[in-house]
Amino acid sequence: MKKKKLMGDLDRVYTTNRYDLFLIDGNRKIESVKIKKISESIKKYGLIDPIAVDRNGNILNGQHRYLSCKALGIPFRYIISNIDVPDKEIVSLIRDINSVQSAWNNKNIGYAFSIHADNKESYQKYLELVNMGVSHSTIIEACGMLSRGNDKAKSFYVDFKNGTMLITDVIKNRVAGQIKMLADSKIDRKIWNRIYFIRALLKLRQQEDFEAYQFIDNFNKYPQKWIPAYTVDENIKSIIKVHNYKVGINSPTRNKAKYYFI
Repeated sequence: MKKKKLMGDLDRVYTTNRYDLFLIDGNRKIESVKIKKISESIKKYGLIDPIAVDRNGNILNGQHRYLSCKALGIPFRYIISNIDVPDKEIVSLIRDINSVQSAWNNKNIGYAFSIHADNKESYQKYLELVNMGVSHSTIIEACGMLSRGNDKAKSFYVDFKNGTMLITDVIKNRVAGQIKMLADSKIDRKIWNRIYFIRALLKLRQQEDFEAYQFIDNFNKYPQKWIPAYTVDENIKSIIKVHNYKVGINSPTRNKAKYYFI
């Protein structure tokens, strides 16, 4: 028996708990973890975006939202698309729709929290740092390491994702200063705008015998002394090699840095 077509206006949002009217055949693989996360969000905020379906009840966009509402046993909202293709082409249509969509990136998340979160000022600071042309991981690593010992700061990856990130003005200014120092140097951005380099540099900056500006100055003079590095330890070794080059010869007032690997 042929399924009855959904009736209604194209621009109207409908609400139903008739899960049996809808199909998800040909859509992406169901991810149970994603359903769990969406269910938690729906319980907290409700279903924000309606599910898009065609007249035959095929879910074109929102299968995980649909299954989350079904798992919670609550009605869901949907809109009827004006797309009308034969059943044999529905799989291709769904794949085309999903292939051009992308999940929120970190800047999207930061922007949303900068408007709606109770601590939106921290996310506004995050966006200011991002707009200096650095990566998300660079900012989070720098904020996290520079805020250690500060009970008011919460700037690790989980804090960012959960909307609980707290960046103080002091930390934001210290990170901005760090970025500007590196951006104004002759060090290739591909070298320093990476998580392992930032970790290495911040570890070394905790030592009395290491001077960041000495490293920058030496790099600007002797860039050929830099050894490509791909881990924190390798970056530490490369930074120290550049930092110590010709120290005590052309610059007797400067000290050589040492780092002991544990």
